[in-house]
Amino acid sequence: MEDPTALSIAPGSLLHKLKETTRVVLVASNPNITQKHIRQAAITSDCLIFSFNKCRQLYKLPLKANHCFVHRYGIRKQSFFGFPHKLRIRVFKKLARDTETFLLDGDVGSIEKGNIHFIPMTRNLSLLEDYPFDDLPDRGGASTGFYMIALLMDLKAALELDFTVSLIGFTEGGGGRQWYGHAWKFERQATARLNFETIPVYPKKQAR
Repeated sequence: MEDPTALSIAPGSLLHKLKETTRVVLVASNPNITQKHIRQAAITSDCLIFSFNKCRQLYKLPLKANHCFVHRYGIRKQSFFGFPHKLRIRVFKKLARDTETFLLDGDVGSIEKGNIHFIPMTRNLSLLEDYPFDDLPDRGGASTGFYMIALLMDLKAALELDFTVSLIGFTEGGGGRQWYGHAWKFERQATARLNFETIPVYPKKQAR
């Protein structure tokens, strides 16, 4: 049986947000992101911002924008990374203009309600066609950020949307080396070929 497509797994709320925006900004879970990088991105109120898992950089982001929180299900701990939300995210949600939460993979059971939505994971995405799944350790796969890039690109093509994409902190030597089980080299090369606007972020000792 063929894996589901991007359109078949995307919640209606996500499709609506993508149709309403002209710019998507993805913020990596990179500990070296600073306020300077955020200012460099020139985020405006009509941007759609994606933060991932524990959303560690959330407090640096502007409140007057549309925010999406994406939390990946962790098989080892049998729970979602960063969800349920801790106090700092709950406070941000109260102050921000608009927020939406998406739970990636796993079994949401009775969790799904209100502005919390479930996104199943599928390998049937264009950017995942050559992903080296078989070369990874057990339970390995695409990182949360790269999976969402792949999903957004397929949705953009399927719906013929024209939003631009900006990346903050998706940089070699940034935060990605902390996490085990993803094909980082493949992800960096595949992302580079998309020619997105990129705000590079490096550790202080190798800042450029």
